[in-house]
Amino acid sequence: LNLFSGTSREPRFVPSSNGQFLLPAYDQIDHFGVDLQYTKDAWLWKLEAIARDGYSHTFAAAVGGFEYTFYQVNDSSSDLGLLFEFQYDGRNALEPFTIADNDVFVGTRLARNDVQDTTVLAGVAYDVDSGETFVNIEAERRFGEDWFAELRVRAFSGAGKDDSTYWLQQDDYMQLNIARYF
Repeated sequence: LNLFSGTSREPRFVPSSNGQFLLPAYDQIDHFGVDLQYTKDAWLWKLEAIARDGYSHTFAAAVGGFEYTFYQVNDSSSDLGLLFEFQYDGRNALEPFTIADNDVFVGTRLARNDVQDTTVLAGVAYDVDSGETFVNIEAERRFGEDWFAELRVRAFSGAGKDDSTYWLQQDDYMQLNIARYF
């Protein structure tokens, strides 16, 4: 939504009998995206990428990486995946805000492959430029035939007062959802 006119970025107004109203305008953009996945044996390679032109400048963004899964760890039914991703975003300050502009993500996924469908995903994203970190933990499990529990943990650290994500430093949280289905 663009509420500005021309290159001056001055708001456009629609006059009315009781004041002025903003007139929305929609910028035309050219956008190209690709989502690729390659699976071979225990490897899963992924790439998501976009290129966009037409708002303020041309930019590209991408996230790519892999997951390697160890199946039936220690002769159990559990699978353990190791994840690695690199996140790049080349947009400037006039484009919508993003915090994943030059980040590395390392994580693990545990799937117990049990009747309760127990899974845990845990990882850390690290900003290569600023040293900021984001910790993410997600766990899920059914209990009996009717109950389901879900745990989410998010933690932020390492941002300086001049970093764009400093405002998140006090927004760590843990959320536990318990649901009964009937």
